[in-house]
Amino acid sequence: MNKKDRMMAILAGEKADCVPAGFWYHFPGHWDAKTTAEAHLKCWKETDADIIKVMQDYGEYIEHEILTPDDYKHIKFQGKESRYYQKLVDVLKRIQDGTKGEVYTIQTLFSPLKAITRNIGYPLLMEHIKSCPEQLDIGLKTITEGLCEWAAGFVEEGADGLFYSAQFSEPGRFTKPEWERFCKKWDIQVLNAAESKGGKNMVHICGEPNYEYASMPEWYTDYPYAIINWSVKDTGLTMPAGKKFFKKPVCGGMHNKASILDGTDEAIALEAGRIIKGMDDACGLEGFMLGADCTVQGEGISNKKLRVAVDAAHQYVSR
Repeated sequence: MNKKDRMMAILAGEKADCVPAGFWYHFPGHWDAKTTAEAHLKCWKETDADIIKVMQDYGEYIEHEILTPDDYKHIKFQGKESRYYQKLVDVLKRIQDGTKGEVYTIQTLFSPLKAITRNIGYPLLMEHIKSCPEQLDIGLKTITEGLCEWAAGFVEEGADGLFYSAQFSEPGRFTKPEWERFCKKWDIQVLNAAESKGGKNMVHICGEPNYEYASMPEWYTDYPYAIINWSVKDTGLTMPAGKKFFKKPVCGGMHNKASILDGTDEAIALEAGRIIKGMDDACGLEGFMLGADCTVQGEGISNKKLRVAVDAAHQYVSR
């Protein structure tokens, strides 16, 4: 199996020739497309990962500053002709050229509501949720339509799917009906747009630091995706329990700020082996890939350390 074949087996809920694995981290947003693509390829080659997550560390989705409820009617989404989208496509194509299309490659995309928070910040967003929800809906509709075009376009340009950062399910932020109205309703449209072009998406359930990265994984059971990723350490939902709960392929298990950041090789291999064996013993390795709770974060990120975790996955001998 090549790396894409290995991932396609996992996404089909099958067992691959070995346990696939992959990790990712942020790059400076001011880099040009060539430098950014080269950094992704360097990470992939040095870690031997089975997946490349194309980061989205630059650019804004929407034009027009939002200050008042009336501003939502005037939002304009950065279209496919914009330099933001074109840079993302340029990076994606350079990566595809570098891997010859033999690695499962997914394009990062954030939610419509996240696009608004980038423009106005969380305090004003939460105020608008309460004071002008109808106007907010207008803005979300405009942004969602644009993101649907982007999502379909990325798959048409060669991405295997989206890495979709699904957010705002932290306990205490929204009621479930609020979350379904302002998040889920729009998220599903974007994910479906990629799926309609053949994309096989990974949904990442993301928490925010002001809520201690907590989230409600149980709210995402009927999202459309091929594989799902969440933070074990911040939700308490283990990988075996999540596999049984979601009944879909799963990715994750490793703490994104612990051994793979600054641990010894022995500690990294032990953590990876424990997670994989736990999955194997509890529910088998069909539909499982090793990954981290979230993007690897912190000082001194090392491809060599990430490689230790990937090697542990590739070398694991199933029972």
